Amino acid sequence: MIKESLLQVVMAGIGTLGFSIYFRVRERNVAASTAAGIISWAIYLVIFHFSQQLFLANFTAAFLVYIYAEIMARVLKAPSNIFLIPGIIPLLPGGALYYTMQSIVEGDRDTALYQGTQTAIITVGIAAGIVVGTVLFYYIVQISSKKKS
Repeated sequence: MIKESLLQVVMAGIGTLGFSIYFRVRERNVAASTAAGIISWAIYLVIFHFSQQLFLANFTAAFLVYIYAEIMARVLKAPSNIFLIPGIIPLLPGGALYYTMQSIVEGDRDTALYQGTQTAIITVGIAAGIVVGTVLFYYIVQISSKKKS
């Protein structure tokens, strides 16, 4: 189990590295961008292992990667999107979406409904994690800026 999870995390990192290069992330930011994908998938695996809930695992991973992206943006003086977008790549529901489409084409309504539901849960979890992270980070920045002035 641990060996398989470690392999998944390494593959998530390699995939994220590929997307970082594809999105033309500057060389000095590629390592931090790749780390975002590794972090997101590792968090997903841990949360899913203990909770067995797709929404919670994707929500938590996306939320923490958003916070990581904002912190790295300030540390490395770069846009947060170059860390966030590659960082959520491992979370995207490519497999579930593929099986949804395949089931629709084959006329298998039950599988299409199940896979479509899984795809929606994953997608909403990612989006909700990013939105909650955005709002929380915004308020943290507002509070800290008021304390400074």
